[in-house]
Amino acid sequence: MSSVPDAEGALGGASPAARVLGRALDKIIKHSSWRRHAALVAASKSALDLITSAPAPEYGSEAPPSPVPGIPAPAADAALSVLLLALDPASPKVAEPALECVAGLLSLRLLLGDVDAADPSPTSAPSSSSPVSKLFAAVLSCGALGGDDALELAVLRVLLAFARCPTVSVSGECLGQVVKACYNVYLGSASGGNQLCAKLAIAQVLATVLARVEADAMDVRVRTVSAADMMDLSDRSLNDSSVVQAAQAFINEAMEGSDVPEESPPMDVPIEGEGSGEDVGMSKIREDGLALFKYLCKLSMKFATPDNPDDPLLLRGKVLSLELLRMVVDNAGPFWKTNEKYLEAIKQYLCLSLLKNSALSAMSVFQLLCSIFMSLLSRFRSGLKEEIGIFFPMLILRVLENVLQPSFLQKMTVLNFLEKICKEPQVTIDIFVNYDCDVDAPNIFERIVNGLLKTALGVPAGSTTTLTVAQDQAFRIESVKCLATLIKSMSAWMDQQLRIGEFSLRSSETQGSMDNHNIHNGEEGSGMDYELQSDASSTDITDSSSLEQRRAYKIELQKGIALFNKKPSKGIDFLVRSKKIGQSPEDVASFLRNTAGLNATMIGDYLGERDDFPLKVMHAYVDTSNFEGMDFGQAIRFFLQGFRLPGEAQKIDRIMEKFAEHYCKCNPNAFTSADTAYVLAYSVILLNTDAHNPMVTNKMSKADFMRNNRGIDNGKDLPEDYLSALYDQIVNNEIKMSADSSVSQTKQPNSVSKLLGLDNIINFVNWRLAEDKAEGANDFLIKHIQEKFKAKRGKLESTFYVVADATILRFMMESCWAPVMAAFSVPLDQCDDKASTSQCLKGLRFAVHILSVMCMQTQRDAFLTSIAKFTSLHSAADMKQKNVDAMKAIISIAIEDGNYLQEAWEHVLTCLSRFEHLHLLGEGVPTDASFLTVSQVESEEKTQKSTSVLSSKKNNALQNPAVMAAVRGGTYDSTVAKTSASALVTPEQINNFLSNINLLDQIGIVELNHIFAHSQRLNSDAIVAFVKALCKVSMTELQSPTDPRIFCLTKIVEIAHYNMNRIRLVWSRIWKVLSDFFVSVGLLENLSVAIFVMDSLRQLAMKFLEREELANYNFQNEFLRPFVIVMQRSNAPEVRELIVRFLLLPQLMIQKVLSYWHLRLWKKLFEIIFIT
Repeated sequence: MSSVPDAEGALGGASPAARVLGRALDKIIKHSSWRRHAALVAASKSALDLITSAPAPEYGSEAPPSPVPGIPAPAADAALSVLLLALDPASPKVAEPALECVAGLLSLRLLLGDVDAADPSPTSAPSSSSPVSKLFAAVLSCGALGGDDALELAVLRVLLAFARCPTVSVSGECLGQVVKACYNVYLGSASGGNQLCAKLAIAQVLATVLARVEADAMDVRVRTVSAADMMDLSDRSLNDSSVVQAAQAFINEAMEGSDVPEESPPMDVPIEGEGSGEDVGMSKIREDGLALFKYLCKLSMKFATPDNPDDPLLLRGKVLSLELLRMVVDNAGPFWKTNEKYLEAIKQYLCLSLLKNSALSAMSVFQLLCSIFMSLLSRFRSGLKEEIGIFFPMLILRVLENVLQPSFLQKMTVLNFLEKICKEPQVTIDIFVNYDCDVDAPNIFERIVNGLLKTALGVPAGSTTTLTVAQDQAFRIESVKCLATLIKSMSAWMDQQLRIGEFSLRSSETQGSMDNHNIHNGEEGSGMDYELQSDASSTDITDSSSLEQRRAYKIELQKGIALFNKKPSKGIDFLVRSKKIGQSPEDVASFLRNTAGLNATMIGDYLGERDDFPLKVMHAYVDTSNFEGMDFGQAIRFFLQGFRLPGEAQKIDRIMEKFAEHYCKCNPNAFTSADTAYVLAYSVILLNTDAHNPMVTNKMSKADFMRNNRGIDNGKDLPEDYLSALYDQIVNNEIKMSADSSVSQTKQPNSVSKLLGLDNIINFVNWRLAEDKAEGANDFLIKHIQEKFKAKRGKLESTFYVVADATILRFMMESCWAPVMAAFSVPLDQCDDKASTSQCLKGLRFAVHILSVMCMQTQRDAFLTSIAKFTSLHSAADMKQKNVDAMKAIISIAIEDGNYLQEAWEHVLTCLSRFEHLHLLGEGVPTDASFLTVSQVESEEKTQKSTSVLSSKKNNALQNPAVMAAVRGGTYDSTVAKTSASALVTPEQINNFLSNINLLDQIGIVELNHIFAHSQRLNSDAIVAFVKALCKVSMTELQSPTDPRIFCLTKIVEIAHYNMNRIRLVWSRIWKVLSDFFVSVGLLENLSVAIFVMDSLRQLAMKFLEREELANYNFQNEFLRPFVIVMQRSNAPEVRELIVRFLLLPQLMIQKVLSYWHLRLWKKLFEIIFIT
């Protein structure tokens, strides 16, 4: 009894390990049953005595190494043996102190050694195993039985400590055992809190392994995982806040001290081994990381048995493994992206997991697959070109393009996924360059845009759909949002590449930067996937013209394929003429065999033609098939995989005749003559149709088949066993000729099944959400797609191209501008929802920006006209808030993109003119026509009275013809409003009109004036285009027979004043336009307009003539030229008199100007007086 006080006194020994072990052994003694655990108690006391009495080991001594630093080996072995005995799952009260002790030793780095993978359990462990290995096995066995919640948590804590302790090497299979043990707790624990703790423990182990792989060192700094980040749909039952908080507290406690390496960084040398991953040999740390990744992939590929297809436990485990794989991909560092072994593991294991799980119906699985694929696309796309080319259509596009009967949650997941992609412009540009510009790859970018267009337009009228109205509307809004995000990100990327907005002077710099092509083999932008580079031996694109040629080649080839699918002979002729295929029969046969997207029925029809050239092509096609070593059934099955037999008997006869001849050539001992093979081929085709056509009720028996083939071998019978085996082979396994997917061919010629040759394979997968495909079909799908990967890797370009040249946006917009405009315009026209219309206008506005900078005039004008029409200024009686927002977009375009609008300024200024007109009508101000048709004195009086009688004018709107004309409205292209007297206007229409145009008060006249004041910032070409458009719109205003207006005329004077300080060369170009305009208007029949214009010209002349001009320059002389021309051509004496009166200025003004005038100006003045 005296030993107990001594032991208790020794609990606070000198070494940390002694104190940890002493407290644990004391607890074991107290919690043990004296009868049941007599041996354990005795061993514990003995170990305590050894620890207490043992001297501290001397450094440099030859004593055997101790697994516990600070304690001699005998005492440490005795203490660890006690812990092994105590780790009995049948006695949780005894096991818990032991587990607590092991966790304490590991967290304080007081255990040393390697865990040996050879000991699966403590009972079967060989004596040669290390004490640490035995301890690890005991912990695993303690957690295998489970049942006690506290014991489960203690085991999780110890396993996590094993995985993160740098002084104990848990590697290889043992690391997988740690994950498996936690995995089993997650699936089997009765406590929801323990399930979440197990999930966090696996995630923390994974985070530790990832950090070690990157550093190639055991001692690394590891972040603590967050419970919120690991919560998923499968954990809805664990969403109790107290459970989440308890799980987070558990992981925080287990990770205490994880930043120790920052205080004393050990093992600096192994970090140098980061480059070793490029060789065949990797460090053990990185090998372990790779093995753990493969193990997780295998866990995710466990499928239910046919007896229990809806096993919920299996589904939870699959979801967990996929969540962990997503964590790996999301947190992969540079080493993962550059090491060939790790990239191959992603291709062989993770891509296989995606493929196997893609046919499952569980929504949680689909969401995780999309999330993993998003990470692969963002971070690994340059190393997974071929894989992404298959998985993008399979996972994303098939759901996006299903408009009538999609799963709502599934399609919303896809739309959210696409929105994330659209926010990363470099990703979308890389997709376009590497797939839409690659002849052998699917048009992913084009199909994304077209799929979003179909979704934005909604379910076609009259179609049967499973969607509710609310679901369809949600799809429309989300798809428009995706497209708007895509266009906005492309616009931002273009501005970044061209540095738009960084410099005030952007005249010729933009075009110059576009000509400075910079397409290179290496990634930039967004900091994603920049480490991955393609093989240096691959061919690079050197300039944009090369990329444009690739894109043009693909478009023309697809045009030829589409033509072939309608009329094969015409398609072949087109492709030969355009030099897409050679002229020889062998070249055409190779094209028919290897080109994706061809209609299988059309191939068969062409091969069966009797014309000379198609006949030669058919012979070449058959001759390139290798039937050597195949039995007859295999050969004909292989032969018919490439096309579908035509319906005409003569065509079948020609094909079968050649097939029989070539089969006998490849297998000379199969039959005595080709006639035998020819007859047997026909018999096999008939048997296949008879056996597998549901319309045939009286099936051919084996005896019938043998009877039909009697005497076909030169009068002899073929062996009965041979015919019997052939019959069974055909009946049990249908010869499936190359099937035609009519929908995908007519509507989606660029679908993945066509472009990658996966027509028959993908037909084996039932993509409906309601059911899961059988495992056999999955295996068949996997096998064939893997074969396609191998076959395509030599054909698809291995180089992953990355473009940093903004010119690529021109090609992208050429391929998508029409569907993009339809996707924005139709919802904007049909819908008044604020969320939808704002996204549509945002998309249209950024599309105009891209098209303007890319100098795509036709497309730019189409988009800008669309926005201008949506302002509804030409039909204000129907105006709504979305129309006002469209006007705001027009103003934004005018201010921000003025340098690129050129001729499109006319649409912008037309909208400004109509806006100002409606604004005045809303204010009740008299129209310009009333000023232009009365004397000057009366007009001045009206101006003075206008403010005082404003309210009365509003009340008398019915008497205002301009208001009535505006209420009637007109078309966008009409220069005047409808004035038909038969179109009566009621007071209700007037009131509705006035209330509608009050919406325009959101836009102030100051904002309009800002556009004209901003003209000073336009570059040289832009200001000339602006002036030309302004003069054109002004001419339209002034020539109105019923309502002439002077809005643009006054603005002409303003912008001339704003821009008068421009250099002479630019101002000369501006004045050339203005001079012709003033002359044209000064000769109008409307006398009031002509007089007003001459007065405006006089104002400009006075401002300009005040400027001094050097000798021998003639520009001021040119400034008076419009007066001379009008004096010569005008028949109105009032105009001629007004010109003279304007020029004969008061004496004070003449004195002010005299000092600047030259002799030639006085000559021009006297010339005008002489004409008078």
